[in-house]
Amino acid sequence: MTLTPHEAAVSQLGSSYPPAERIESLRFIKNNIIGNKTKKDLYIRLGVISRLRDIITVRDEKDPQLKTQAVIVLGSFAFGNESNILELVNSGVMGPVLNCLNPSGDPKLIEAAARTLNAIFTSPKVSRQELFVGNHLNVMVQLLDVYSTSCYMGREAVLLHTAELVASIFAKCCEAPEHQIQIAESGAIPLLMRLLASGVSKSQEAALGALAALVKDNHVLAEHIAQTRMEKGERPAPYILQLVRDKSPTMRLAAITCLAYMDRVNVIREHSHDIQSIVLPKLVKMLQLTGVVQETAPKVLAHLIWESESMQVEVCKLDAIPKLASIISQVDEEDNVYGIVGRKDKLKKNSLLALAAISQMKEDCREKVIEAKVLPHIVRAMSHPSVGVRAAACQCTRSLSRSVKNLRTDLVDAGIETPLFELLNDSDPGVLSSATATLCNIVLDVCPMRKSFMERGIVAKFVQMIGSGDSNVRLNALWAIKNLVFEAKSELKETVMSQFGYNTLSRLLNDDEHLIQEQALNLVRNLACKRERDIEQVFTGLGNEQLMDAIEKKLKGEDQRLLEHALYVLVNISTGSEQHKQSVVKRRNILELVIDLMSHRSVLIRVATVWVVINLTWPDLDASNGVHERVMELRDLGAESKLQSLTMDQELDVRERVKTALHHFQMDHQQHPHTSSSSSGSSSSASTSNSASNSIGAGTSANASQGQRMSVESAAGPTASDLSFLRPILDPAAATAGVSSSFIQLRMRLLQSPRDPHGGGSSGEGGSAMDTSTSPASASGHDRR
Repeated sequence: MTLTPHEAAVSQLGSSYPPAERIESLRFIKNNIIGNKTKKDLYIRLGVISRLRDIITVRDEKDPQLKTQAVIVLGSFAFGNESNILELVNSGVMGPVLNCLNPSGDPKLIEAAARTLNAIFTSPKVSRQELFVGNHLNVMVQLLDVYSTSCYMGREAVLLHTAELVASIFAKCCEAPEHQIQIAESGAIPLLMRLLASGVSKSQEAALGALAALVKDNHVLAEHIAQTRMEKGERPAPYILQLVRDKSPTMRLAAITCLAYMDRVNVIREHSHDIQSIVLPKLVKMLQLTGVVQETAPKVLAHLIWESESMQVEVCKLDAIPKLASIISQVDEEDNVYGIVGRKDKLKKNSLLALAAISQMKEDCREKVIEAKVLPHIVRAMSHPSVGVRAAACQCTRSLSRSVKNLRTDLVDAGIETPLFELLNDSDPGVLSSATATLCNIVLDVCPMRKSFMERGIVAKFVQMIGSGDSNVRLNALWAIKNLVFEAKSELKETVMSQFGYNTLSRLLNDDEHLIQEQALNLVRNLACKRERDIEQVFTGLGNEQLMDAIEKKLKGEDQRLLEHALYVLVNISTGSEQHKQSVVKRRNILELVIDLMSHRSVLIRVATVWVVINLTWPDLDASNGVHERVMELRDLGAESKLQSLTMDQELDVRERVKTALHHFQMDHQQHPHTSSSSSGSSSSASTSNSASNSIGAGTSANASQGQRMSVESAAGPTASDLSFLRPILDPAAATAGVSSSFIQLRMRLLQSPRDPHGGGSSGEGGSAMDTSTSPASASGHDRR
C-alpha cells in the first residue's frame, strides 16, 4: 500500500529511522501545517501528536535538534484553534514540554518549549496546575535571570526572548491568588523588575503583563510590588507612568493595565491624579485603535472605573460612550454583512463590560448610554452565541436597570423581557448568574415587567436555581426572591412562599454559606414587614420555636451582617401582635444577647439593638399591661441601665434612638411607679416629644409620628460575578419625603465575595432603582447598588 507524503512523514518519525530522516520529516510537517488548519487536522488524525510526545520524552542529550524541531511542531499545533490546544493537553504533552525547560540544556530547545507553553496557556480551558507541581516553577524563574553569569556567550538574544516568554506565561498562569503567591515566593518579582528596567520594549511589555497579573485583585501582593525598589532606587509606579507615554500602543496598554490593577487595590494613592488626568484619557483614546489594543482596552477601562463615580463621570466627559457604542454597532454590522459571528466576540464583550461599568452609578451616564442608541444592540447580545457576550449584555442591563425611568420605559420598549427570561435556561453558570442578578432589579415593584415575569413562572425558575450547585446562581436567585416580596402585598408574599416553601427557607437559614444565610434572613425581614398578617404567616410557616432558634443562633455568631439582619428580623417581629412580642420576650437568651450587643463596635448593630427595645416597649393602648410586663423584663435584664450608658454614644443616630427608648421606660415608670426598679435611672432619662427622628444607619431621616413603629425591609440585587472583577456598590441614600426611611449600608468584601449582598437604604439620585432598601411601616426607600 502506497503511503501519502503526509502519512510517510508521520511514519518516519519512529525511533527506527535515523535522526537526520526524522528531522527532515519534522521540517516537512512543520512547513505543511503552518497557517493551514486543514493540514493540522489531517496530521492530528494521523496520530502525529503522540509521535512528537515520544520524541521529546526520550532523554537524548547528544543532539537536541530533534527535540527542538519536535517541540516547534507542537507549538505550531498550539497556535491553531482551541480544540488543537486541548488535543495536545489531552495527549499528555504538557509534562514533557515542561521538562524541556532545563536551564543547563540547549537554549534553542528551551526557547521553543517556552514558546509552545505560552501558546498552550492562551486557552482558559487548560489547567495551570501542572506548572506549579514539582520544580517547574523554580526552573522557569531561573530562566528570567538573563543577566546571570551562567548566560551562554552569543546567545543573549535567545535567552532574553525566553525570559519574555516566561514572563508571558506567568501573566497567563496566576489568575488564582494561590498561584500569584507561589510565583511571588519563588523570587520572580525582582527579576521581573530587572526585565522592566531593561530598556528592551518587548521585555518591558512582558514584564508589565506579568506584574499586572500578580497585582490584580491582590492588595497584599500589590502593596509589596508597589513598594519594591527598582535597580536605580525608584519605585515601579513612576517608572511605569513614563511608559504610558511610549510611542508603541502595546507598550502604553501594558503600562496602563498594570497601573489600573494597582490603582484598583489602592496601593498607589499618591498617583490618583495621574491615573485620572493621564492614564484615563489615553485609555479612552485606545478605543479608536485596532487589533488587540482596541480589543483589550475596554476591559481594562471597565476594571479601572468600576466603583469609582468620579472616574465614570470623567469617562463620560471624554466621550467614551459613543466610542463604545460605535464599536458594538460596527461589530454587529460586520456580523450581519459577512455572517462571521465570533470573529470579534472579545471586542464586543469587553465593550459591553465597559458600558456596564460607565453606567453603574450615575443617572447622567445611564442617560448617555440610552441616547447613544446602543440598547437594541445590548438586547440582541443577550441571545448571542458567545457566553461572554451574553453575560456582558446582562451586566449592561443590570446597570441600566438601576434607573426607575429605564425600568419603566426604555428597557420595556427595547423588548428586553423575552431574551432575559430565556437566559434563565442558559447552560452556562456565568450567564445564568448574570441574568438572575439583572432580575433582582427587574422584579422590584417599580418595574412594569414584574407582573409579566410572574406570569411566566419566574418564582418557579428561582426556586429551581436555588437548588442548583452553583453558589453565585443560588445567591442571586434568593436575592431576587427577596426583592420580589419587598414592599409587596400580603397576597403576593403568600403566593411566592407557596411556591418557594418555608421548609426551603428554613434550610437556607442554616446554609453552609454565610452569604446565603444573610439573604435568607433578609427574606424573612421582608416577609415579616408591615402587617401582623405577614408576621403571623412567617411564624406559621417557620414555626415559632424554629424561627426564634434561628435568630438566637445568628445573634451568638461573629458575622456582623448576620447579626444585623437577625436584629432587624426581631425589629419587624416586635411590631406585630402581643403574641408576636411575647415570642421574643419569652426567649430570655435572645434579650440578653440583644442587650450585650448594645456595646458592639458597629454603630449599625448598636442602632438595631435599640430599635428592638423601642418596638418591644412601644406604648400600645390596646395592650398596656403587656407593655408594662415587657418593660419590666427588659429592666430586670439591665436594658435601661445599658441604654443610659449609650446616651453619650459618639454616634448621633444611636443617641437619638436611645432617647426614644428611654422615654418609653420613663412613661412606664410614671404609669407604674410602685413596680419600677429604683436602680433604673429613669428619672434622668431623656424625655422626647410626640415625634421621634427615625434615622437608621448611614441613611437619611425624617420624623416619624408617635404610634408609628419601625418595621424594616431589605431589597437588593447581587452582582455578576463572572466576570469576576465586577463588584457592587452602594450610593448614599436620599430621604423619602415625609416619612422615616433609612437603612444599612455595609462595606464590600473583596476576596470573600465578588458581589455585595446588602440590606438597606433609601431612594437614590435621579429616582434610581436600587438593590437594597428598608422601610418603616408606612413607607420604604431604596438604595441602588
